[in-house]
Formats: sequence, C-alpha cells, structure tokens
Amino acid sequence: MIGLLAAAAAMGHVYLLPWGALFELPVPSERFCAIQLLRYSPPDGKSERARELDQQVSCEIRQFVQPGLLLSTWTAPDQLSEVQVTYTLQGNQEQRTVTLQAEPLDPKDLAGGASLAATVQKVKNDVRSLVTSRSTHPVLVGDAIVGLGKPKEDCRGPGPTAVLQKGESLLDVRPGLLSPSMKVWVAVFTGQKRCSWVQAATQHR
Repeated sequence: MIGLLAAAAAMGHVYLLPWGALFELPVPSERFCAIQLLRYSPPDGKSERARELDQQVSCEIRQFVQPGLLLSTWTAPDQLSEVQVTYTLQGNQEQRTVTLQAEPLDPKDLAGGASLAATVQKVKNDVRSLVTSRSTHPVLVGDAIVGLGKPKEDCRGPGPTAVLQKGESLLDVRPGLLSPSMKVWVAVFTGQKRCSWVQAATQHR
C-alpha cells in the first residue's frame, strides 16, 4: 500500500483552492527549478488553457515535494476533474505529459497548527531542509527557513509553495549558514495570504 501511495504521489498532483490551482509536477533532477510552459485540459483535449513563464527564475532557492521530485506552479482558479497536463521546464524544451485527478481543497480543511519534522544538512554553500508532515490534514506550506529563533520577516514571503499530505515532504534548498542549535521554521498557510511560522522538530545530519 505504501508503495502504491508513493507511486501516485510521484506522478504529481493538481490541487484546487479558491484562489488558484496548484500543480505539482514531476521533474528529472534538482537542477530544474521552474515550470516554463504549462498547458492543461480535460483528457478530451477541449478548452485547453496555457500559462508561460515570462522570465528566467533564479535557482538560488529550490523547493520540491517528495516522494518523487515534484515542482510546483500556480494557475488561475479553475473547475477541473481529470486533467491532462503538458509542460516544459526552464532550460529544457522537452515536453512532458501526465494525466492527473484534480483534488479540491477547502481552506478550512488545512492544518494550521501543523505537526512537522525536519532534517537539515549543509551541502557546500547550501542548507538542505527536508520537512515532513505528520498531520492528518493537508498542510499548505511556503518558505522553510533555518535559524536560531522565529524569523522576523513576514511569513507570506513569495506565497504558498506546496500542499503536503501526511508523510509527504518539502525539500527546500537555499544558500545559508548552519549550526547545531538552528531550527527549521516553516510558513504554514490557512489562506492565500494567511500564515504563521511553525517550528518543525529538527534533526541535523
């Protein structure tokens, strides 16, 4: 059963929220940090929608959902059921296609007081945080910042990045320093712009 759930997650997700549709799509490696072009439609091919990235995205900060290696992007709100998605990645024009079942989410079902566990490690100039949800409800997350105390910056940052189901993880890679006393703080959203910093139980590698 666990293997089947992991395989389904690796295929990707499309979550429907009141303010937008969040696509989490498989990528072949961590060097890809942005979806360049996204086209999606019902399997019959009717009413195709498209979204194209206007400019290059810096890969200084990279965020993925695991299991699998899923990269997120938002589109306008939509009514979808089964959806066929064709997309390309920044720096690679190869077209990839997946078929996904849309998953509607009501913000009131999101876990605001999320139960999160994290492992962190230093790799060259980067800090790698792997934040895993232990909550029974979906968790909508944004930045994962490593520090001694609660971050002073606004938790809204660039906005929510990914939905984590129980057992799923957010991999956050960004430049930074790391010491054994540092903790991982995660921006947890209960609305498009409503969030709070939640401290994850942190282990160092």
